[in-house]
Amino acid sequence: MNVLIVCKLANDTLTDNVLLPVLNSNADDIYVLRDFPGNYSDPRVHYLTPKKAGKSVLRHIGRTFKGIRAVRKYKIGAIIGILSSPHGYIGRTISKITGKPYIHMTIAGHREYWVDGPRIEKFNLRYLTGGKAVTVTGGRTKEYLLGKGVEEKKIFILPNLPNRRFASVPLQTERYYDIVSFSRIDKNKNLILLVKALAKLKEKLNIKVAVAGDGDQLDNIKAAVESYGLDKNFDFLGYISDVDKKIEVLSNSKIFVSCSKGEGFPIALLEAAECGCVPVVSDVGDISDIVASGHNGIVFNDTDNESELVSSLEILLTDNEKLLLMREESYKLRNRFSVEENGKIWTSIFNCLSDE
Repeated sequence: MNVLIVCKLANDTLTDNVLLPVLNSNADDIYVLRDFPGNYSDPRVHYLTPKKAGKSVLRHIGRTFKGIRAVRKYKIGAIIGILSSPHGYIGRTISKITGKPYIHMTIAGHREYWVDGPRIEKFNLRYLTGGKAVTVTGGRTKEYLLGKGVEEKKIFILPNLPNRRFASVPLQTERYYDIVSFSRIDKNKNLILLVKALAKLKEKLNIKVAVAGDGDQLDNIKAAVESYGLDKNFDFLGYISDVDKKIEVLSNSKIFVSCSKGEGFPIALLEAAECGCVPVVSDVGDISDIVASGHNGIVFNDTDNESELVSSLEILLTDNEKLLLMREESYKLRNRFSVEENGKIWTSIFNCLSDE
């Protein structure tokens, strides 16, 4: 069966999370519909990109028609849309017009459905889960969809995968940074919570923090760091896309912190764990599928008050033995997820389509 994938996604994410697992399934050729070609070369992968990609939303109409033509030309057997807007909508529309089965990949957790309000949530649930299958990244998102009336037989748990180069990272012992944050810097990522937590800890501990990322809240975070007198504690590294640099920073950090108010199954968390960072993360999305609090990291609940985060960080930064034990356990997460296992899940999904 030939497959059409409608997405945006960075090249590494597309390759590691989607192309390689689907190539490891019983699918035949893969056609990728997006604004720019990918960098993964395989005779079974074909990039359907415009000669000149515009920026207007009208390009999505053109992409929809391009997808319809591709379904007919390349004998597409299934359409996969990744994320709701616009790519899930485009993929589902192509499916409805051509009559080919639609699979929606939910990679941002259940917030992908409800984040834009109850009316959009109702539409998303009806339109995106109205296809033949829905993938989710963990148990909590599955429970959300079940609670909204989606049939269980339609739902497949398909974990996100880290960049494959992280699987060979050795466990580094000496580390310069106590804490690392690796994410977009916006209101949802809630980095201000970490700043407030460190303001309470600065009299007890001299903590060194690496912040990798960019976003519309960066200037506000820098201003808060300065106002709390934490200038010497924070290093702002900017957005890092180079995998070797990511590995270098993460391998040189003890604790990975995420204060997010909403997530799915964060790849950055997995990549940090594969570098031996102990995750201290808010209990959102499908994170509880990965982190067992007190075993391979710490999960906290309050994303509005820093007290719980303060306690979590203090536990690890004052008890080196506990930190090292959790580091060993978080490092083992590399053994739980693989391209081959996700390929088996895709085979199960495609088999369900062919059985109908």
